[in-house]
Amino acid sequence: MKWVYFFLLSILVSLAACTSATRSPSSEMYDDQRANRIQEIDLELSKYWSNDWRASQRVFQTQKTSASTPVFDGAMVSDPEVRAQVQKLLNERQALVNQLSGKLQLREWSGLGQWFQATFRGPLFETEEVISIKDLDQYRINGPGRNPFPLEHRFYSNYTLRLRNDLPAKDSDKSHAGRGQDNNPSQSYLKGRMECNADIIYDSGFLFFGGPKRSPVYEFNWYYNEVNGQRLKVKFSNNVRRCVVKFFDPEISKNYTHAFELVDLADANKEWYKLTNQIDICARPQGNFGNNPTGFFWQQDYNFSTCPQTYDKLVNLRDPYIATNQKVLALTGSPLSRKDFNDKNPLAKLDFSKAPHFDVIWVSSLNFSADFYGMVMARSLRYHAERGTQIRILVPEVTMTKKDKNILDWLQIGVPNVKVQYYKYRLSSADDGGWFDKFHRVNHTKLIIGYSGSNTKDSFLITGGRNIRDSYIFSDTPFYKAYAYLKNYGDGEESYIYYNDFEIEIRGHEFVKSVMSQMISFWTREPESNRFRSTNINIPQYASPEQVSRLSNLPQLHPVVRHIVSLPFFDGFQLERYYIEMFDSAQSEILLTTPYFRPSVAISAALDRAVSRGVKVKVITRIHLAGDGTPQIAEDVNKEGVNRHLRNVEIYEWADQHSILHAKILVIDTKLSFVSSVNLNRRSFIHDTESGVLILHPKTAEILKAEVNQFLRQSRRLTAQERISWINSTLIDWGDTYF
Repeated sequence: MKWVYFFLLSILVSLAACTSATRSPSSEMYDDQRANRIQEIDLELSKYWSNDWRASQRVFQTQKTSASTPVFDGAMVSDPEVRAQVQKLLNERQALVNQLSGKLQLREWSGLGQWFQATFRGPLFETEEVISIKDLDQYRINGPGRNPFPLEHRFYSNYTLRLRNDLPAKDSDKSHAGRGQDNNPSQSYLKGRMECNADIIYDSGFLFFGGPKRSPVYEFNWYYNEVNGQRLKVKFSNNVRRCVVKFFDPEISKNYTHAFELVDLADANKEWYKLTNQIDICARPQGNFGNNPTGFFWQQDYNFSTCPQTYDKLVNLRDPYIATNQKVLALTGSPLSRKDFNDKNPLAKLDFSKAPHFDVIWVSSLNFSADFYGMVMARSLRYHAERGTQIRILVPEVTMTKKDKNILDWLQIGVPNVKVQYYKYRLSSADDGGWFDKFHRVNHTKLIIGYSGSNTKDSFLITGGRNIRDSYIFSDTPFYKAYAYLKNYGDGEESYIYYNDFEIEIRGHEFVKSVMSQMISFWTREPESNRFRSTNINIPQYASPEQVSRLSNLPQLHPVVRHIVSLPFFDGFQLERYYIEMFDSAQSEILLTTPYFRPSVAISAALDRAVSRGVKVKVITRIHLAGDGTPQIAEDVNKEGVNRHLRNVEIYEWADQHSILHAKILVIDTKLSFVSSVNLNRRSFIHDTESGVLILHPKTAEILKAEVNQFLRQSRRLTAQERISWINSTLIDWGDTYF
């Protein structure tokens, strides 16, 4: 099948060169239509991308490729009909790109922001959301106020709302008016009524008799799921803007005693609507930048990477207190007491008197733990939730304990505008893994974003290596005996070791806006395949020598920044190409910190090429991972990566035996920096969701280089091969792609 890969690659490379289309007389409306169609084509083409990582590796090593030349699935495109369909889509896409390129004038583009911004109009995927009632007191009519549940039916092509009665089932030895024959507890129910301003769509009838029915009023018996397992579902016409759901226990009352509201999110939060539909058309200058980090930054062609922007301020968050305090400041407007931090007081006083207003807050992490850090974050978020801010939290299913979930459950009480996704990878019919991968693959992005459309100076983004867990901010083990709902690490409830880490905060509204749009697009992904819409389209345009000089000198005036998101089995392993291209752009120095070091063969080859052209490469990692909670084999995995590069790369081991270096910093030629969630191991590139901030700015690179040098001073140079047990060596070879 090798001919198929290279046949398609040659076609794609030739097509990419065809960018000299004549100017089209189209209006901006037609440009908007072209942008929409390009994104539809990209999603369609993604169905044919290769999910065979080893096949992609061969191409990455033997061909100079970028994300604009994806590797297609050989088995699929060997079918002449499929190959013809793929070629037709590629031709159509290139024609649309050429038409847009014919209108682009680089002299009219400052180098920052989008060439123009379009609106994606077509809802793409389907989803099912759940409303679960667990405590009747939350829903009493005339009781405490409760925020309405935000309906997202206008953002999906097929939206279903499932209603779950998760109240404790009634005792089986008592008679209830809402019971069926024989006093059967499985037939116990509440009487429910949904009223909307437009049609509700629901099933009517029994089994094969009946079908969908439309009406602004839907009356139903709401059975107790604990004993009945009812799957009560409704859909909504596009005109639905507001609904009320009322219910009562027919044994106790004949009138409605409890209720909650539903509201159309597109109306309730205009900023969410704009962010969800945003398309950024990025200029991609093509000129003689040279093979260097500047050329990589400007000429890259990656989807899921924001257009170049600048920012107003960057704050170094290496110090754990400063990092925690900066998050509290960003969310509350007031500082966190250092005494409360040092005392690990989960009920620390939080002053919201100067709190900013946010339209949307995004949180994604590998952990959201029931401890000091988790409680401070949850309490800060709760304040904004009660005031109507849309809050979205993304964490993996596999890392969350019962106590962790209880903290997030508390955060959502009475504020359904807080929504939590427990990320769990779903296998498709494509070659994207086996049963183990469903548990192995996790969300690994670490982002806290606050977005305000009205007070743009309040918008912020914090990213880096830290997860929401005490072990990332406290070097000594916490005890929480007085708080039964928290994890008592000191008594060994969970393994604990300090992760010496690094984060940055960025202030700059337009950049934050682009990243928030990216993450909302990921939130609304297709459930089965995980496909989601890129929020950027790259349009190539010839750059004259004067334009190349202007763009090359721009980072001397102010920082230029992009953000990239990676989902390996959907985006064609683009993060791996990203690193290969970054390493290939280096001319003098690569500095890298990573707790886990086992690069792929293709990335190793890029490091070898860098060394062969005289680039000095320094890597700081950690071999001994005791206390990490990972199996012993993880140490031997790192040893294999160290042994592979020991002779041509300066490798240093973090020497502090009481901590693990967890920072993920990359600095190239003291010009280009990448602060991310990415470990330089195969898991990051093959399995997990990842993200990072790419900064072209010598002054910032100098600051981050100084941080790397601080880590170096606490490390020791490795000069001898590390011994790997034969058992682990065999296991590593067997599970090659998992480490």
